[in-house]
Amino acid sequence: MFDNDAILGKGLWLVAAGVVLGWVALNLFGLPGNAFMRRELKRELTARGVDFSDPHYFVGFASPRFFNMLDAHEDIGFLFLHPESLEFVGEENRIKVPKFEVKQVRFRPNVHTWVGLGRWLSIDCLRDAKRYRVNVESRERNFLLLNLTGSKAVKREIQAWLRKAVA
Repeated sequence: MFDNDAILGKGLWLVAAGVVLGWVALNLFGLPGNAFMRRELKRELTARGVDFSDPHYFVGFASPRFFNMLDAHEDIGFLFLHPESLEFVGEENRIKVPKFEVKQVRFRPNVHTWVGLGRWLSIDCLRDAKRYRVNVESRERNFLLLNLTGSKAVKREIQAWLRKAVA
């Protein structure tokens, strides 16, 4: 493009088309087998004795120290909203947070944010004067963009759960 002095020509259109096609492909194919993984994991966790009667969401999870340019998620699993605690149960990790330790629920960027297709739902907690957080990203839908738009509803549900008094 620069050598031929044709910056606004065919080359620019090809670059733009490549970016758009890449974005569409990531959205459409970024979660291959998502529904299958959800069904299989639910079946496996049920066999291990996990009770699915409380509200729950299929999510990707990562500890704050985890970083990977190709995959935002360290683990996949279910985020449960029990009456007295919030719990993530995944393939490899299981984390239970008492309700009184949850201080704030907000959005934070992750690698999907760089292309406008995702973000963390960050649950900020406090235990013994030490801050920690649980990062999850909705995987309820099979497309990244639908999970991004649906993350607002999941955030509202967690905030409503947080406001409910423990019986």
